[in-house]
Amino acid sequence: MAEEIKTFSRVADCWNTVGVWSRARRKCEKLTEYTHCRNCPVFLEIGHSVFEKVAPPGYLAQWRKDIAARESCDISQNNSVLIFRAGHEWFALPANVLGEIATERTIHRIPRNMNRFISGIVNINGEIKICYSLSELLDMSSIDDIDKKSINHHKPGRLVVIELDEIQYVFLVDEVKGLYWYGDSDLLPVPATLSAENALLLSGSINRFNHQIAIFNISRFQEKLEGAVL
Repeated sequence: MAEEIKTFSRVADCWNTVGVWSRARRKCEKLTEYTHCRNCPVFLEIGHSVFEKVAPPGYLAQWRKDIAARESCDISQNNSVLIFRAGHEWFALPANVLGEIATERTIHRIPRNMNRFISGIVNINGEIKICYSLSELLDMSSIDDIDKKSINHHKPGRLVVIELDEIQYVFLVDEVKGLYWYGDSDLLPVPATLSAENALLLSGSINRFNHQIAIFNISRFQEKLEGAVL
């Protein structure tokens, strides 16, 4: 039987040529005995030989090197953020709080709303959500025009929906760049163009595509949003 197995193991994928997975009219005579190729000692022997095959010289060493390089890369780039633009400034939020990025939508005014942090309400997937004003939250006159143009008008911006402690917050941004990774060693001081008060909402900045990106400290930003209730 051993000799028979060795003879058949030299036959390349007989299960595809005369076995159950082949279209040949005349099937292997061993199917009468074993019913299916999986039960045949030839199939089993060839399967075992794949796992017992000795790796070529340098194969395992190269794999160890590649895996080590990937782990090193993963460790160095360990922070994922959504980068977006509001007015003339670029910001980033941790990707793990991102709920959705919605296309252009009409923001409706809330009657008798005296809260400057709230632009209005907006429909997100059939649900009415409060839309917050980044220009007021960050006290940035450079993005006032975005909020003014957006109210009751279609606009080419994006609505970013984030979720913090199971509560969704929506705000308008002028442009979404996408998701990017950065390492702790890439973190720089907060941009000098932002006020000291705004700097408290940020954990630092990174350089990407020739811009300095201010990264939100999500805990402090959440406190600011929670304080901006109607």
